[in-house]
Amino acid sequence: MSSFSRRSLLKAFAIGGATAAVSPLARFASAQAMERAMPTGKLASNFHIHNDMPWALEARRSALGLAPITPQSAFFVRNNLPTPDESIIANRDAWSIEVAGVANTGRITLAELKTLPVRMEAAVLQCSGNGRAYFPHEPSGSQWATGAAGCAIWTGVRVSDVIEHFGGAAADELAFLTATGSEELPDGVDPSQVVVERSVPKAKGLQDCMLVWEMNGAPLPLVHGGPVRMLVPGYFGVNNVKWVKRIALTEEESGASIQVSSYRFRDIGESGRPEHPSMYRMPVKSWLNGPGADDMPVLKGQATLYGVAFSGERGIDKVEVSVDEGQNWQEAELIGPDLGPNAWRSFILPMELSAGRHRFVSRATDISGDTQSRDAIPNHRGYGHNGWYDHGLEINVVDQLPASMTANATAAGSTPTPAAAAGTAASSSSSLSAEATAGRDIFLTQVQPGCGVCHTLADAGTAGAIGPNLDTLKPSVDQVMRAVRQGVGAMPAFGAQLSETEMRALSVYVAEATSG
Repeated sequence: MSSFSRRSLLKAFAIGGATAAVSPLARFASAQAMERAMPTGKLASNFHIHNDMPWALEARRSALGLAPITPQSAFFVRNNLPTPDESIIANRDAWSIEVAGVANTGRITLAELKTLPVRMEAAVLQCSGNGRAYFPHEPSGSQWATGAAGCAIWTGVRVSDVIEHFGGAAADELAFLTATGSEELPDGVDPSQVVVERSVPKAKGLQDCMLVWEMNGAPLPLVHGGPVRMLVPGYFGVNNVKWVKRIALTEEESGASIQVSSYRFRDIGESGRPEHPSMYRMPVKSWLNGPGADDMPVLKGQATLYGVAFSGERGIDKVEVSVDEGQNWQEAELIGPDLGPNAWRSFILPMELSAGRHRFVSRATDISGDTQSRDAIPNHRGYGHNGWYDHGLEINVVDQLPASMTANATAAGSTPTPAAAAGTAASSSSSLSAEATAGRDIFLTQVQPGCGVCHTLADAGTAGAIGPNLDTLKPSVDQVMRAVRQGVGAMPAFGAQLSETEMRALSVYVAEATSG
């Protein structure tokens, strides 16, 4: 995008200040609770920490603010599997990617990628489940509100140029671009159940998809997929595969669970199937980030409401704000640079505020004329929420600010990692109820893949390969039931293997074993 391809703009948006390097992250969960250091470049005070194995970091509204570009220090993280070891970024240029489904199958290193025409693209990444916390049926998965999204400038090469470099498509009937991540897969699990491999239509892949190695002018951080990740502009985050080791033009979609059944938009209670729509293009969406987010008081008088809006592949035409739950609307001002149809736009609306509690909502209209509806479309996994009502911002306007707001700011940023919040070891099996004892046998022996292959649970003597650490998470019976019924991330649903009674016993066991 030539309008902002100058190096000076990248530097202006780069992270301010260097962040001390952290030790390499442990690849697998420990059997004992431990505090995990934040990924390099991340500031804990900027996030709600939903999980630390694998990482699920949601940016606070106050951290996203008004900026058209999100700094790495406040950019959300959603990983389906644990982050690979830091050794993979020790020699970035040597990173090698297999290219298949082309006339001349082969491999290409990052150093060789850099000899192809270099492009830049400003694009929003957003988790499919952003807004899940607002669904009344409490779908399983991280309870994201607004912060599982961010906008960055990505540097790399078009996939179409890579395909051309290898002689073009091998056959006309190849209909998809499929990318495979290089996360280490645990032993004892069918690889197709956990591998991160996604397919998008070939037309999209050759139109604007990229292999990128820089984020906001800096080498792509490990936690965001460095050395190289896929960028699918305008599509939900799951399609933007990290740590890419293979791209291929394929006749069919990937057979991986994350493609075939996960990330499918379907009615509540239905299992995901290929005929359900895949989570591809992001619909029009907006929300307010301030002032007064994260319970920070706002002084009465003149203030400026601000937020962000986007619509995948389209861009924003206008944003409106309401002070009376949508009865009346005022058009906000779009400010800052328009970085293209896949970036978000910043907007503001000056307003006089009186003391008291106030709630504001925003709705955006994209270039194609689509406007946010009031409510989300109900769906099983809580995907794609773009209703304006639930995303409203409630603020506390006061006559006089507290003498010191430092304590409030500190408290807002003091959320510990789940591991840091862990208490004593799980209760011993001898104290389990009869129902929980039956559930322990199910946990250890009855389901495939076995629960202990993936999850750490001291009572069961397991140190799982994927996580989360159940001793740390301490889920309730209802939380485990939802996860077992519906699946979460890479974890499959177990309704076909277990009866309701067995699922209940398993859920009671996990809750009792982690309640100490």
